[in-house]
Amino acid sequence: MNKKEKYLIGVSVFVILLVLGLWYSGLASNNPTTADLDKEINMTIVADGEIITEDTLDVADDSTLLDIMSQHYDLVVTDDGFIESIEGIDQVREENLFWVYEVNDETINEGAADFVPEEGDHIVWELTAF
Repeated sequence: MNKKEKYLIGVSVFVILLVLGLWYSGLASNNPTTADLDKEINMTIVADGEIITEDTLDVADDSTLLDIMSQHYDLVVTDDGFIESIEGIDQVREENLFWVYEVNDETINEGAADFVPEEGDHIVWELTAF
């Protein structure tokens, strides 16, 4: 084995160990690590007047509402960032039923992709007729 082959094998082993180390420590994933979970929020999802789910979530301090929803729930989102379905329950355009959210009983006029919840926020998603 010549010097070049030994060098390539050494570099390959180093890269493999580096990737395994990053994967093991969670640095290579999109999910927040325990150290990144800086706040707790409450999430309620309501459809047809029934609570579908009610959860307390630990989330990263800078996560948007859309990030949080994508990490914790089954969503269908348009290219424009509008949520069309949550947990398999679709909005119905023909009946003017759309997913809207409130935070601490207040309507928020900001898209889920832009809104960053604060510690203790109670977010309610409801399939609402307009």
